Amino acid sequence: MKAGIRQHLTLECGAASDARIIDRRYVMGALVGRGAEADVYQATDLAKGGTAAVKVFRSETGAPSSPFDREVELRGWLNHGNLAKMKGRGRMPADGGPGSGRNYLATELAAGTDLRRAIHEGKATSAVSLDWMKGVTAALAHIHRRGIVHNDVKPANIIVSPAGESSPRGSAKLIDFGIATSSWHRPNAASSGTPHYLSPEAVHGLHTTSSSDIYALGLVIFEMLTGIKAFPGPALESMVARTLRSPRLPDTVLRRWSRLLHSMTEPDPARRPTASDVQRALSKISA
Repeated sequence: MKAGIRQHLTLECGAASDARIIDRRYVMGALVGRGAEADVYQATDLAKGGTAAVKVFRSETGAPSSPFDREVELRGWLNHGNLAKMKGRGRMPADGGPGSGRNYLATELAAGTDLRRAIHEGKATSAVSLDWMKGVTAALAHIHRRGIVHNDVKPANIIVSPAGESSPRGSAKLIDFGIATSSWHRPNAASSGTPHYLSPEAVHGLHTTSSSDIYALGLVIFEMLTGIKAFPGPALESMVARTLRSPRLPDTVLRRWSRLLHSMTEPDPARRPTASDVQRALSKISA
């Protein structure tokens, strides 16, 4: 460990003597999320500085098919500016604290707020949405080229950052690969995605592909532009509706967006554009 980092670690540990410190690096903070397979805590990264998201898995198994091993291997293939980077992994100390003895995965804690909140607060204007979606489609193109399907594209899994000098309208990052799949990692039996953003093939329990992510992203864009879900209502009603019809776009949605959304939400997965196709279409839209 470098002297500067060691000194910084000593100072921080002294200042946070009552805090739980994992692997002499992560000062564990508040619980910020809870999913089917893991709990996520905010943490301070003493070695690299800044914050981290520490995902503590409930399963204690070390089998290759475990959620922990699957996500670690999938993330090992990914390195993109619009994805939260993996920082490290390990095992929580068996000290009786939260997640005692369980596997953990540490990732970058993306700055900003989730898109769900941004939509609710009216921050997803057409111009801002264009920049955010360029980032998300770039991230999807990256993971799809590596044979990975995210399977849970939704506003809550997209973190949007405030505007700054490098990006006048802000940027977006795609997070949470908890139920991602690939040709070498099949989904867990309990993994299903989020009802309001499932593709028709996912609703029918069929094999999902990169086209399924595109359909979900189409529903996200629909929600950004209109402020409402494409298929509102209870989960079951919402899922059944998309197997019977395409989303009904309000007249207020500009034609340049409606053409793209119609193609992204085609019932037939083979007729949907790829993430790279969507990128090119977005580049032609003048917000």
